[in-house]
Amino acid sequence: MNSFICALSGQTPIPDPVALPTGQICSKKLLLTKLHETSNRNPFQPDAPPIDESQLLSLVADSSKNNLIVPPRNPCQNSIPSILQTLSSEYDALVLELFDTRKTLQETKEELTHALYQNDAAVRVIARVVMERDMARKELAQWKVVDRSSELTQVGGETAATSSSTTNKRKRLSNEEPAMVQAEYHEMNENDETKKVEVTSGIPDAIKKELKDRWTVLSSERKAKTKGADGYAAFEDIQSFSAEKKTYHKTSAKGILAMIGERGGDGQSDRHDKIITSSTDKQLTIYDWENAKVEHKFSAKVVAGGASLLDCAGDTVAMVDSNGGLKVLVGSKFVAIGGKDDDEDIALDHVVGVKVHPTGRHIFVAEKSGQIHLFELNGDDKITMTQATSWSGIEDTSDDVTCTSIGLHPDGLILAIGRSDGKIGLWDLNTEKLATTLAMPNEAESSPITVIDFSEKGVHLASVDDRGNVSVWDLRKQKSMVSMSVPEGVSCVSFCPIGKYFAYGTLKGQVIVTVVKDWDKKTIIGDDDDNDGAISGLLWGKDAKSMVVTSTTSRIVKFWGHSSND
Repeated sequence: MNSFICALSGQTPIPDPVALPTGQICSKKLLLTKLHETSNRNPFQPDAPPIDESQLLSLVADSSKNNLIVPPRNPCQNSIPSILQTLSSEYDALVLELFDTRKTLQETKEELTHALYQNDAAVRVIARVVMERDMARKELAQWKVVDRSSELTQVGGETAATSSSTTNKRKRLSNEEPAMVQAEYHEMNENDETKKVEVTSGIPDAIKKELKDRWTVLSSERKAKTKGADGYAAFEDIQSFSAEKKTYHKTSAKGILAMIGERGGDGQSDRHDKIITSSTDKQLTIYDWENAKVEHKFSAKVVAGGASLLDCAGDTVAMVDSNGGLKVLVGSKFVAIGGKDDDEDIALDHVVGVKVHPTGRHIFVAEKSGQIHLFELNGDDKITMTQATSWSGIEDTSDDVTCTSIGLHPDGLILAIGRSDGKIGLWDLNTEKLATTLAMPNEAESSPITVIDFSEKGVHLASVDDRGNVSVWDLRKQKSMVSMSVPEGVSCVSFCPIGKYFAYGTLKGQVIVTVVKDWDKKTIIGDDDDNDGAISGLLWGKDAKSMVVTSTTSRIVKFWGHSSND
């Protein structure tokens, strides 16, 4: 009795046996399936020539009764050795199959790794090409503007010069001027002689050197802020804060519209922590936090136009009133530049933010139009303020995008521009170029950025839009770490000294503190019935053991923390 065994599956009998040119006998169905998978390659001899169905030889058994193919009986495993032999064979087969599977898995992993690497490289190349394209468009637009201005100068002649000398009393930089690279000519009349003076819009080299020198010092000091001291406040300590209320503004003050603080850091032990407040009584008050006393009171005659329009660094305090007037206090001396209603050479209009550079001698002012002005302070006894440069912080002006807020990195070389389309542009003041733009993935839900604040470590940036969405960005990865929706709206934010805790004040008078990277861990500072209007200022104390809070509807300054008796 004849019996065929399939060389592929080991089955017997075979319902459709065929013979290969190389001599093996297989099931025709299984063999055709295998040939289809391997492109007609011989499964037993891969190096042999390809075969097709026409080369297969069908085998037919004798149809007589005596020659029928009968499947063999199953082996009788009636002894322990036979059972062990069967199990050993099955185990060997499983091990071999597992080896092949692992080998295939490793090859698949390598292919996937190469594919991901190629995809990442392609993304980087595309980003580079897009950046070069944008730079080329920008330079082309600048050349067009320069060519147009030179043509007008040639055609106008003396008439154009005379007209320019009478209309340049209020110099205002147009949105159409390119950012920080263009040189233009203005006609000036001095001693009855008209002469041409070149005004460059780039940051002067001397100022840039001061900014970089200060950056070198601050960036090295910032590394020491990455870890808190042994006595740094725990989250439970913040939860048990109690308030001490103080009033040092006049009774006529109906609220404090802006509050900013300055800490004495390493190398500045001769200067104590101080708090500067601007209230509706038109007073600018400087409070010595460490010694718990009012250090100075100044009659500013105006009040800050908002929480983002007051800033300080060292002994320099800058404030912008509701008319766009810039007032700068250096020590006990005021210097001012008029607003939109004053007849000044430099007029500011719709100011949305002011920042004092850590040098204490340079001030950045942002207008709604996107113009960024850099002012420099000079002199000791007689303080003078001059405009060093001005540029457009928003490149895509064709989409009616406006500037809504600004922020300055603690090291002083990155200027953040909040925009009406919900994006944040980060300008590198060293290269004078837009380094990157931060944007949420869902641009359809973007709203104007109203608040920008950097952590003192310099690696995180917090932003708030006018819908009450708070986002915290990781500047190293240029990605959003978290986005929190606050229905009450948010008016100000603040990181603790080492960036461990993050606090934000709402428009309804609440202060909420959360743990960075553990955002669901939150606590509310204050009583539930504390509803003092919008929070106008948040300032952390040393080691996050205290906090100062002000609001727009109260002249009370709340010092949160633990009393010495606790």
